[in-house]
Amino acid sequence: MDSTRRLEQLIPAASEATYDRLTCYRFAQRYVEGKDVADIVWREVSYGSHLLAETARSVTALTNSSEVPDPASASYSAPNTTYRRVDLPELPFPEDHFDVVVVFGVVENLDDPGDLVREAKRVSKPDCVLVISAPDKQVPARQHAGGGEVYVSEFQNLLEHHFKHVRLFRLGPVAGGFVFPASEEITSTAVESARLVLTNPLISPEPPETCSVIAVCSDVEGSEEEVRPYLLLDRDRRIFDECEDRAEDVQLLREEIERMQETEVQAFQDTLKLNSTEMAYLRAQVRHVSAQVKRARMREEAQERTIQAMRTRIHEMENSTTWRVFNPYRRLRARIDALTRPTQTRDGSSES
Repeated sequence: MDSTRRLEQLIPAASEATYDRLTCYRFAQRYVEGKDVADIVWREVSYGSHLLAETARSVTALTNSSEVPDPASASYSAPNTTYRRVDLPELPFPEDHFDVVVVFGVVENLDDPGDLVREAKRVSKPDCVLVISAPDKQVPARQHAGGGEVYVSEFQNLLEHHFKHVRLFRLGPVAGGFVFPASEEITSTAVESARLVLTNPLISPEPPETCSVIAVCSDVEGSEEEVRPYLLLDRDRRIFDECEDRAEDVQLLREEIERMQETEVQAFQDTLKLNSTEMAYLRAQVRHVSAQVKRARMREEAQERTIQAMRTRIHEMENSTTWRVFNPYRRLRARIDALTRPTQTRDGSSES
């Protein structure tokens, strides 16, 4: 994965979706202590597996994305956590493998959620707990969203087909207020509930709309303690404890990207200068070689003209009247020279 993609993953998501995810995983923590857990997500492996690993014996984070496991392993590393890519809804594990299976944000992306529920049941031990969520179709804003929403009743029917006990919870925003000392650090708080006395007819007495349905499924009946409601308050208005570290990581990545871009620009400019220098040198070499070739051709042409002129001169001499007149005289002179040339005797003396 490149730095830009990694930077996009580090930038926090919308607060509503982040709070929903954080609440889901904090809620699931009550079932995972000392257990071997499978955390199944659709794309982004995030801090959820890291939260489960705080109390679980081991966590195997499974994602449908091929780009996530390595960066997630680096960002949310823990000695009892591993990250792995799978082809959902298939789960490449033997039967009776996990104590707890956690599935958040996956059902709405599958054509048939029942396939994943069957796989989760197959890889679960006999006393396993499945904690699974789905978007609540009962919410008016979701009824025409077309994003895999389910009604509570159909979600329950699907899960009861595979598990003996199914407990359903609804997840949504809460209404209320928070009063705290202005000059002291908050270390704990009491949570109470109160019924609104309806004096203003413009205020609806209906409870807040839910956004998701969470189901806890098992073949073993759980304790009443596990059925209790769960309220999560973001005391410091911070999404996760490591947000400062993540912000620092974001800044470091931005600076690194800027340095890389500056380096690439400088390297490109240096390459252009080098190429320009090499081009100028090559052009000079071409001009030099062209001049040498031109001079060589001129010399060859001059030599050819000289040779041709000499051939013409000889031809003219041979065809001239003077040459024909003196030709018998030259032959006679050659015979006289041959007859009058001194001959050498046996003792080495010459005779005339």
